[in-house]
Amino acid sequence: MANYKIHDNPVRDEWIKKIGSLNSLAKGAEALADFRRQYTTPLRASYDLELDWGWIECKLEEKVALLKHHELNDAQFLTQTATGKDAQKEADAVIAKMAACTDKYEAEKIHIGFRQAFKPPMMPVNVFMDTDRILGTKLMELRNIGYYDLSLEQLRKARGVKTITLQ
Repeated sequence: MANYKIHDNPVRDEWIKKIGSLNSLAKGAEALADFRRQYTTPLRASYDLELDWGWIECKLEEKVALLKHHELNDAQFLTQTATGKDAQKEADAVIAKMAACTDKYEAEKIHIGFRQAFKPPMMPVNVFMDTDRILGTKLMELRNIGYYDLSLEQLRKARGVKTITLQ
C-alpha cells in the first residue's frame, strides 16, 4: 500500500478506458447505475474500490451528462431520466412508497435507493431536488421518534450494519 498513488493509479486508468468506451446514453446510464449499485452508498455490494469510487463515479457522471447533452433535446433534458423514463412519474412512485412507509430503517433504504438510482445526471436536477427534499423530510420525521434512544451497538444491530475493520 505504501506505493499506492492516489491520483494516478492502475484502477483509475482502467476505469478511464471503460468510461471512454461509452458511446451512447443508454450504455452510459446503465454503466453509472451498475457502478452505483456495486460501489456506492452504505448499501453497496462491494468495497473493492473504497479509495477510488468517488472519483470514478464523478467521471461516469461527467460522461453521462455529456451524452445527455448530445442525445436529448431541451424538453427531454428537463423531463426524462437518463434511461428515457418520465422523471416525474419515477419521482412520484418513490414519494408514494415513502409516504406509505412507517419504519425509519426502511425509510432510510428508500431514500438511499432513490439517491443511488436517480442522483443527477440520471434524473433532471429540477425533479431530483424536490423529490429528495420530500423524502428527506419524511425520513427525518420518522427518525425523530426515539432515534437516539438506542446504543450504538443496538443501532448497528437494528440496521444490519456490517462492521469492517481495517488492519
